[in-house]
Amino acid sequence: MTQRHDAAIDGTASAATPTIVKNAASDHFSVLDLSRGEVVGEVGDGRYPHTAVFNRDAGVAYLLYIASAHLEVVDLDRLETRQRIDRLGTMPVGSAFAPDEGLFFVGTGVGLPDRDDPGVLAFAVDGEGLLDPVGSRALSRCSGMGIGPDGRLFVGLKDAGEVAALAADPALDVDARIPVGPEPHDMYPLPDGGLIAVNNAGASRVSFVDPAAEAVRATATTGGNPHGFAVGDGPNGRYAVVPARDDDRVAIVSLTEAAAGDTDPTTGLVDVGTPTGFAATTPDGRYALVDAYEDERVTVLDPVAGEVVGRVEVGGEPLHLVFGPDGDRCYVGNMERREVAVLDTAPLREGRPGDVRVVDRIGGLGEKPSGIFRPEVDA
Repeated sequence: MTQRHDAAIDGTASAATPTIVKNAASDHFSVLDLSRGEVVGEVGDGRYPHTAVFNRDAGVAYLLYIASAHLEVVDLDRLETRQRIDRLGTMPVGSAFAPDEGLFFVGTGVGLPDRDDPGVLAFAVDGEGLLDPVGSRALSRCSGMGIGPDGRLFVGLKDAGEVAALAADPALDVDARIPVGPEPHDMYPLPDGGLIAVNNAGASRVSFVDPAAEAVRATATTGGNPHGFAVGDGPNGRYAVVPARDDDRVAIVSLTEAAAGDTDPTTGLVDVGTPTGFAATTPDGRYALVDAYEDERVTVLDPVAGEVVGRVEVGGEPLHLVFGPDGDRCYVGNMERREVAVLDTAPLREGRPGDVRVVDRIGGLGEKPSGIFRPEVDA
């Protein structure tokens, strides 16, 4: 069912540059105003909040829920739900815009609305950011998805160990199925290198897909069950930091070597003493920060040296982190506390990683605020 309405969820405050936080164990997302350091509203209503995707031109965000299998189109100025789409099938897990943002795609991990097979749904996007279903394609169990450098839609097929290349239009014709190995999960288009990075959750590696050749160009060694992928510009070229959910080691990968097709472009595996899930790099690329699954601290890495250079006591279980607009603050979610920690990362500009510290805590969020989405980063 598709509904359009103007019932306000919380229209008493708005954020000029809103940041949306998923509360994994609650029924809603929280909206933060980073300039004020506070929660200014709650949006959405469903089971297992998953992700927020921004349409800045229309001033809306798309909120996806895995368990209740629906999405909501939220007005970012008034903090109101403008549209709710319930016919998403079962377990919507991936999403992407067409290159011109005239279409929005959603992939399912189980069934489509009208059949038991999983696959991809296409929605037309109007000038106000509202959605109308215009097509679907049955595939196998979907995971991550993204638009490749060639403008096609690439979808991870988790059970098949493949990445599918589809036309980014309502027909969603399948052009190719590219073998990448066990359980392709996250997907990260790298337009500068003409590649797509795919984390193999069922193996200790990242596969770099060459869309033009419809083949894997390079494979990088990682820790077990790689998850997340952060890119930085270092003195030796672009690199990626890849956390691992089942390993204490974080991989540093040369994207220059990956683009060249080197056998293994991994330049280092850094033991951080805990499994990790997400990373973020400083604007100048000099440092990277990673979260923790079994620790109370955020770790600061020097990717070029391949070593730990600092740790910040956050408390609870810090999960997911993102830098703010000026690069001098890093915001860290938490699986045990209903808050986002604010780190002062300005000392990193002067090469003082030991001086990074917690300077604020934004409370009043839901349970397990473990995904932080900013328009400037995620749109």
